[in-house]
Amino acid sequence: MIKKIIIALSTILLLTACEQTQEAETGNNWYDALPRESWSRFEKIDVGDNWFEVYKLTDNTYAIYEPYQWQEAISYLLIGGEKALLVDTLQGISDLKAVVDQLTSLPVIVINTHTHYDHTSGNHQFETIYGLDNPYTAENAKGHKNSEIGSSMTMNTIWKNLPDGFNISNYESKPFEIDHFVADGEIIDLGGREIEIAYIPGHSPDSIILVDKQNRMMLTGDSFYPAPIYVYSETSSFEDYFMASQIMFGYQNDVDYLLPGHNETMQPASYLNRLRQATMDILNPTTPFAQGQDVRSYDFGDFSIIVKDPLDFGID
Repeated sequence: MIKKIIIALSTILLLTACEQTQEAETGNNWYDALPRESWSRFEKIDVGDNWFEVYKLTDNTYAIYEPYQWQEAISYLLIGGEKALLVDTLQGISDLKAVVDQLTSLPVIVINTHTHYDHTSGNHQFETIYGLDNPYTAENAKGHKNSEIGSSMTMNTIWKNLPDGFNISNYESKPFEIDHFVADGEIIDLGGREIEIAYIPGHSPDSIILVDKQNRMMLTGDSFYPAPIYVYSETSSFEDYFMASQIMFGYQNDVDYLLPGHNETMQPASYLNRLRQATMDILNPTTPFAQGQDVRSYDFGDFSIIVKDPLDFGID
């Protein structure tokens, strides 16, 4: 019961923060800022599903985007010579597997940048799932009932294009099983395309990044995106996130683009230096912040970082 209450409260807090930020930017509804202009840079692929928008980023990389729900979650399909890697599976609202099957006939491995439900709710559709041997991962793999996450699926959080047969009142995240436990530094070889895993807890206890040095890409999940970054939930740790930003910065010479888990894709790798500097600025007591209820929000221009108050770094 305590777990359910914490998840529900965290969801409501995240939703409120997101809605307030987006409404402040647009002066109206969160979706008034859509469509995001940055997506027009890429070829849009028709997959016959109005819930998803699919974009071809490179010859062997696709973004599968959910623009009609406030979280604007993004999944990525990385295609190698022998296998494909599906990074995150979104929110289970429409048939993700049917979309993936149109994009590749290769065997598909699923891996999650972390196991928050908006990144794992399509996992149950796939046969092969890689993940961490982590208590937090194991707990989230049990799924989440509507009573835990239903507050994220309301008529205020969904814009349009709900699939036929989807019922908001019955929304839940189904359980899944991990077939292979991955380790920090492990390489997933897709056949001529190697993807490196780096363990970077902070946003969540099981956050990872995926680094594709050949294509000079880093898939950042929720550890970076150009919007408010949440490091204030009961299971977040700014102390860990500070170290995560240092690890991410360590790949600055290996990547040109960041592929975040929300909002926009193919962001410049120069953000890695800005993110590292931002976490250092947060440790400086003279850096200004906006005070909220038990949180602090630090503004760094086109992204911000929201942390606990007091800061969980052994200092006040």
